[in-house]
Amino acid sequence: MRTPQRAPKPMIPDSVRLNFSTARVGIVDPSKFSLRITRSVLFGYGFRDLFEYSSAAMALARLKMAPVDLVVCDPYPDVSENLKALATLRDPRYGDTAFAPIIVTTASASLELMQAARQAKVDCVLAKPFSAAALLERILWAAKRPGMRDVDQPPPVQAAVETGVIEIW
Repeated sequence: MRTPQRAPKPMIPDSVRLNFSTARVGIVDPSKFSLRITRSVLFGYGFRDLFEYSSAAMALARLKMAPVDLVVCDPYPDVSENLKALATLRDPRYGDTAFAPIIVTTASASLELMQAARQAKVDCVLAKPFSAAALLERILWAAKRPGMRDVDQPPPVQAAVETGVIEIW
């Protein structure tokens, strides 16, 4: 006889309601399939203004004129160029986008990538495949800590393999 497993404790209490309907999100992913999955997850949480880009360079050109509140980016295949573009987004010339949380999603979360993402002032790295709950958790976590990416001495890289989350702060 199998013992039924308990459902995981919800991250957000039932009494809390989140409204993301006015938030603008830039999704950068060269894979149309991954882009659609990320878009669907965000749409499921109520995000409606979703802008899709196939590279960070393409996003960079457009985000100067149309700022976003959140960037979700897979930097592959051209990691160094895409992370440079993400670092450039932190420039005040990009208006409100310079302060927006940036979440890197990747199927190949190497230590080198995490260190490069930290230097690019990315808020966190989320390993693919990720759950919808893990993405929401990282969005809320990053939104609660504006300005923390500029701390001089960040703690060491931490990996939480069981959740698919790799924290870089």
